Parts: sequence; structure tokens; C-alpha cells
Amino acid sequence: MHSQKHNGEAINNEQNYHPTGGTVAIGNPADTLTYVRAIGLIVGGYSAYQRDKRRETDVAVKEEILRCADRVRTHVENVHDDAYRDGDVKLAKTCQSTIEEIDALRNDVNLGETGGEHPFFSKQTSASKKILGKLIKHDHDTLTMLVKAVNRSNDLEKAAAEGGDVIKALRETRQLVSSVRGHFSERRSVLKNIQ
Repeated sequence: MHSQKHNGEAINNEQNYHPTGGTVAIGNPADTLTYVRAIGLIVGGYSAYQRDKRRETDVAVKEEILRCADRVRTHVENVHDDAYRDGDVKLAKTCQSTIEEIDALRNDVNLGETGGEHPFFSKQTSASKKILGKLIKHDHDTLTMLVKAVNRSNDLEKAAAEGGDVIKALRETRQLVSSVRGHFSERRSVLKNIQ
């Protein structure tokens, strides 16, 4: 209630077409631009993937993942703070476990291979279009899943404000973040195929 107006969050999610086909629900028009920009970085950066731009594109993708994770965390924190003030210990504890899962995702992303830590980021290394395609798809899927988590956390805050099923929305948000975390962890095996 208070944070959605404060943060400029839209209550109704819109269906938007993204570059690879299909639709994705985005909570607010600014998210659409950022998401499209992120996908553009992935598709434009990795498909052309000039060797001297690999690290730059990888960092941009990770920054977008972190930005989305922060948005999910903000929604959950708002619900947590309200639950704590209202004395709803069960809801506050459930929010806290979701915040811990988001922090674990952020940690995984921050510790992920970048730059000189992997041969893919070396200027001397080439990669086949097939392998690059796998990396593009993997990063695209990660961001798509994370956008769903952002939207669900937006729904969570709306449910909390309107007396909806907050615990269900919170558990679904945590499950989406856990799925993103698991999916992101597979990125290392995708990179291992790039010599």
C-alpha cells in the first residue's frame, strides 16, 4: 500500500512482448525498458560477443540479476516490516527466510565467475555459435524467471495491503527465487563447455 505508491510500482501487471517471442508480465513500464535493455545486452552482446566485450556484457547481465533481486527484496522487506509492527511473528519469520534466500542468490551472483577467472573471458578464446547460443538462452531464462519473482513479490505486497493470501504469495516468491538460484548455479557448467 504505502510502498507501491512510494516506489511507483504498478498494481496491474502488463503483458509485454520480448525480443525472443512470447510475453512477459512486467510490473511497471520502467521495468519493461530495463528488461528489454538487459535482453538486448545478452542477445547483442553474446551473439556478436566481441572478445573484448565479453567481460563487460557478463558484468551487465549480473548487475541486472542483482537489480531484480533487490526489487524482490524491497517488496518482501516492506511486508516483513509491516508484519513485525503488527506483531505477526509467523509472517515476519516467513519473510525473513525469503530475504535470506534472496541474499543467498545475490551472494551466488557476486561469487560467479567473471573476467579472467574463466577462459571464455580471455581475448584469445573463441566460442562456437552453438555454445554462445546456450549461454544466451541460459542468461535469458534466468532473467525471465527473475522477472516472474519480481512480479510475484509485487503481488505479495498488494496482497498484504488488501488482506489477500500473503503467506501463499510469499511462499511462491521464495520458490521462484530458489528456482532462479538453482538455474543460475548451472551457468558454471554452461561456461565449462566454452574453451
